[in-house]
Amino acid sequence: MTGSFGGLSTALSALRHHQVAMDVASGNIANVDTPGYSRRRAVGETQGASVVPALWSRQSATGDGVTTASVDRISDPFLTARSRTENAYANQLQTTASSLARVEASMGEPRATALSGALDALSSAWSELASQPDEPAARLQVIAAGQAVAAGVNAQARAVASEWTGQRGSAVQLTADVNALATELAGVNRGLQSSVEGQGDPGLLDQRDLLTSRIAGLTGATVTHQGDGTATVTLGSATLVSGRTASTLAVSGAATIDGAATDPVSFTVGGTAVTVPSGSLGATAQLLNTGLPTHLAALDTVVAGLVSVTNTAHQGGNDLSGASGGAFFSGTSAATLSVAITDPAEVAAADPSKADPAVPGSGTFDGGNAAALAALDIASGYRTFVTAIGSQVSTTQRVATTQAGLAAQVDASREAVSGVNKDEELIDLVTSQRSYEAAARVLSTLDSVLDTLINRMAR
Repeated sequence: MTGSFGGLSTALSALRHHQVAMDVASGNIANVDTPGYSRRRAVGETQGASVVPALWSRQSATGDGVTTASVDRISDPFLTARSRTENAYANQLQTTASSLARVEASMGEPRATALSGALDALSSAWSELASQPDEPAARLQVIAAGQAVAAGVNAQARAVASEWTGQRGSAVQLTADVNALATELAGVNRGLQSSVEGQGDPGLLDQRDLLTSRIAGLTGATVTHQGDGTATVTLGSATLVSGRTASTLAVSGAATIDGAATDPVSFTVGGTAVTVPSGSLGATAQLLNTGLPTHLAALDTVVAGLVSVTNTAHQGGNDLSGASGGAFFSGTSAATLSVAITDPAEVAAADPSKADPAVPGSGTFDGGNAAALAALDIASGYRTFVTAIGSQVSTTQRVATTQAGLAAQVDASREAVSGVNKDEELIDLVTSQRSYEAAARVLSTLDSVLDTLINRMAR
């Protein structure tokens, strides 16, 4: 469009476009700290010839003005999907590492007051009894040391059971969080389906990506974007969110660690059994069904070995009455371990081979069997157990730290594309402002020219 009056239209189009550009830059700056916000960019387009043909009209190649073709939402779908995957795995590792670290801390090793110290104290008590088998206090000390060992083992079993119970409650809470997010996402999908001409509203798209990232971070779910901008979320073969519909994720199974072996904790989506692959909830499921029960089973194995070795040796000796010793420990697991005897006279410290069969009661004050019990390495199995859990915690924490760094790197790459840089936005704002001022100057100049042509040339 040419001519002075055409120039007014061109200047006006420039004013409108650069006003939009300033509004977009201002919106970006205002949302610099808004979670999930993706920056916008106003895209200008030259106003060209009309798409309707005209017989006696021609289009000028200059001075046609500008129009705002679109306000684009800057986002990289690949980086967004990668961020969901890496953060889900990072959450899984962090949840596992934190749980195992709490279990390790409850053991209290290697302090002298921990179970290893109690085992050493029991060996020392047997050794003291071997040197003075006629001393009642030494016999009482053996029983007290055995009770301290049992108490330490019981405490560790309770700590594991308590951690399991906490994780079970966490599974319920995380499941509720996923359902709330799924319902909210279905509402966002409804809004996207209602968008004009299928063009997703940038604000709704931001909410969609934020919600799907949170769901994936909890469950490791797979997210698929549809042609209308909506998100479909699936867990295994079940669909959690599709369009405007959100199914319900439910958790069931054992309420205590004792029932985990026969009634494992499981999940369903709309009644369909699913496996939660990763994320915080995936780690919780693994801890409930495998991690914590396996740890407790290993502790039970250590206890079984302690009970077997100690009882076998104790039953091979004689007590103060000359009778064969009974079981020193009772119980078949870490939770049920206890000292079987309470009477100091029943402590079988004597070696039967030292007694004279012809003399009743001879050899009762011998300490040979107590010495044999003191020589037993009753802590070897526990040391192996402690080393294994320490190695597992160290490895998990190291991998979790590495994965957290990788997730942060991916997030930084995504932020570099989608995030708001205040300095960059300030430059864009100033550029648009100067362009707006230049368009206003064009308008002012054309006004002066037209004033001269209309009001002064006719004189």
